[in-house]
Amino acid sequence: MTFTFFLALFFLPFSLFNHASAVEVEIRSLLEFKKGIKNDPSSRIFSTWVFPSDPTANLSDCPATFHGVSCDPYTSVVTAIALDGLGLVGELKFTTLVPLKYLQNLNLSENSLSGRLVPTLGLITSLQVIDLSGNQFYGPIPARLNDLWALHYLNLSNNNFSGWFPPGIRNLQQLKALDLRSNQLQGDLQGLISELRNVEHLDLSGNQFVGLMEMSVENVSSLANTVQYVNLSRNGLRGGFWGSDTMTLFRNLRVLDLSDNGIVGELPDFGQMPNLQVLQIRSNKLSGSLPEGLLQGAVPLLELDLSGNGFSGSVPNINSTTLEMVNISSNLLSGLLPPSSGNCRVVDLSRNMLSDEISVLMNWNDKLEILDLSSNNLTGSLPNLTQFQRLTVLSIRNNSLEGMLPSSLGSHPKISTVDLSSNRLDGLVPRTFFTSTTLSKLNLSGNHLTGSIPLEGSQTSELLVLPSIPPMESLDLSGNSLTGGLTPDIGNFARLSLLNLANNHLSGKLPNELSKLSGLKYIDLSHNSFNSHIPDGLTSSLEYFNVSYNNLSGNIPENLRRFPSSSFMPGNSFINVPGGWNNNVPDNINRRGHHSSKSSIKVAIIVACVGAVVMIAFVLLAYHRARLQDFRVRSGLCGQTAGRDVNLGKFSGPSLFRFHSSTEPPPTSLSFSNDHLLTSNSRSLSGQMEAGTEIVENVTSEGVAIGVRSTKSQEDIHPTTSGRRSSPGSPIASSPSFIDTIEQPVTLDVYSPDRLAGELFFLDASLAFTAEELSRAPAEVLGRSSHGTLYKATLDNGHMLTVKWLRVGLVKHKKEFAKEVKKIGSVKHQNIVPLRAYYWGPREQERLILADYIQGDSLALHLYGKIHCLCYIWVLSTLSLFSHSSYKY
Repeated sequence: MTFTFFLALFFLPFSLFNHASAVEVEIRSLLEFKKGIKNDPSSRIFSTWVFPSDPTANLSDCPATFHGVSCDPYTSVVTAIALDGLGLVGELKFTTLVPLKYLQNLNLSENSLSGRLVPTLGLITSLQVIDLSGNQFYGPIPARLNDLWALHYLNLSNNNFSGWFPPGIRNLQQLKALDLRSNQLQGDLQGLISELRNVEHLDLSGNQFVGLMEMSVENVSSLANTVQYVNLSRNGLRGGFWGSDTMTLFRNLRVLDLSDNGIVGELPDFGQMPNLQVLQIRSNKLSGSLPEGLLQGAVPLLELDLSGNGFSGSVPNINSTTLEMVNISSNLLSGLLPPSSGNCRVVDLSRNMLSDEISVLMNWNDKLEILDLSSNNLTGSLPNLTQFQRLTVLSIRNNSLEGMLPSSLGSHPKISTVDLSSNRLDGLVPRTFFTSTTLSKLNLSGNHLTGSIPLEGSQTSELLVLPSIPPMESLDLSGNSLTGGLTPDIGNFARLSLLNLANNHLSGKLPNELSKLSGLKYIDLSHNSFNSHIPDGLTSSLEYFNVSYNNLSGNIPENLRRFPSSSFMPGNSFINVPGGWNNNVPDNINRRGHHSSKSSIKVAIIVACVGAVVMIAFVLLAYHRARLQDFRVRSGLCGQTAGRDVNLGKFSGPSLFRFHSSTEPPPTSLSFSNDHLLTSNSRSLSGQMEAGTEIVENVTSEGVAIGVRSTKSQEDIHPTTSGRRSSPGSPIASSPSFIDTIEQPVTLDVYSPDRLAGELFFLDASLAFTAEELSRAPAEVLGRSSHGTLYKATLDNGHMLTVKWLRVGLVKHKKEFAKEVKKIGSVKHQNIVPLRAYYWGPREQERLILADYIQGDSLALHLYGKIHCLCYIWVLSTLSLFSHSSYKY
């Protein structure tokens, strides 16, 4: 006993010396680690991580003065480094941490640090928590991390890690949470999942993992028993859903997110998952009907998001007592609205094909906070929704609602967003919208509203409850029939950032109080009858300004001369630009009384030259046609052309229907769905004409163009009628008419609606696309006839269509139009190109007929083309046989 005591006393100095030396090594390691930090906004690291300047300082003590560093209370060794959320910038060298052999917690999250993870980090086997999330670390994940047998939390999310995830994670038996989301990692998902043992939280979203969604029981058995959270969204999963035997294993699963993958097939009812609370499978390729159990309490769901798939059929009744959020928007659902909404706070059924009376909402529960029924086929008058006292967002745009707006809608105590645009509402705009203390976004565009804008009210008792600054941020009343003027009360709405009153019948002076709207970014007052001058002092933060098609006069304020001339004209013929435009913008506005004699002479010379060139061109054209006619008579081989020759042109712009505008305006229509913000932009027609081959178009007696095939090898197509509405906000514009015929040059006005509010109907179920896809399709002008203009459009998937844009006034009634189109579409013959779809817009300028594009020349070109040779007779005879059988049929 005595010998042991003396032996301990003998070795004690050596152990104390080794301990002091170990602590000193750790301090020096921390200081080396600090050298990688280049910027410390709070100076917490730079000011505290310093070597002791006192030579008598005890280096065996814990560096407790180092910010974020913790030590063991008994041994003084460093056990934790927590530098999260300090805004640090730099490139770290993790090799400097290897001497910290007792480090358990490393938290560097939410900074701007970069660097590579080194394999030697796997030598710190004491590590239990690694959180490097929210930085810019890059490179592959070293396989040596799988040697950290004590690790139970690993978070590498929101970085730039790349490469294949290393195998061997099965060694981490104590790992409870694995978060790798938002990186660039690759690998086979099934292989990774099969290695996980006791993980409870798994997030692999936002990477490039691939593999089949179907997984065997053997691959998931070790994970399924413990996992509660699974997020595999935004990867490359494909195939069908799990089988029932696999789903049975996930009895503890609470959250499942498989959004933005390529999962196909039908969805199971999830009855085998008794604890599932959140199910998100949006933006996949699922089809079939909606499982009724998901909406009727078979699973205790709180949130359900199945948007952006291909579900069809009707919407089941929602009577779950737990479900709070339902989003099944952007599917192919039809039929009626569900008779009840259960206990839901959020319901999004937008962008489907539901058809019902809007009055059904009176039977829904009073807990609704967000309701989006946009882009369906709902009808009827909007009822008083006074029972929805919690309602904050109401969006029923792009439907067929009629009648007057209920004044009580603006009186809801929590309402913040109302979007009823693109309907058929009429009557007056309720004053309560402008006296609301909560409403910040109001969109009533594209209706039939009349009367004045009820901004006046400073003398009414209603304004006594208004805050000092009304909360209105976005006001869109465009495309109505509003009259009266814009009153000075507009200056009270100081938070306005968007003001769109275009396409109304407003008149009077523009109030000087517009200059009080310091946050205004978008203002469109075009297509009205405003007069007087443009107010001075409008905010310099404006990004879009348009007062064209009015009767304004006077000088343009200097800070507005940075906008193009299209912001002021056509219209406003008495407007002036003293001193010219700022920022080298061309001066295109007509100014009165400032033309010198020298300018007048230049203009006269230019006009005379242009006139002379035109006269010479007409003479040469007449001479050419006379010689050509004389040659035809003498040759005796070709008859007179039965149609009008049309020059081919081609759009140089990227989309099918665009209109000229030198400034791309910001959104004029707001969508308030949970997951989407849909905007409607005005488009511009850009491009120049190119000379091309001449063609002639055949037209039926109803005015519908029918192509006749010149071969018999094409298969018959059997169209079936099915309706599908166009995507909301698709900016399809009307027919751009700029093709001049040889015999009679014609120039048509171009009409550009603010948004697409019509319907796209398919006559063939094998073809499906949205009007938005059609609007951005590259297009080529094929020709023009007395019935309209013909285009070749190429969709995103490469499918080519022939688009016939009918002349204004040719079609008056929708039912007759649909009847005739379906009649022609039902014609099936091997030499006739069948119709595939038709589009009916709310205005006369928007009538389209769509068919497949057939490669090769048209029948008209073969029958009436300028080919003068005897060998061409056999071609005419062959084509005559084919066309005769087609027309006879």
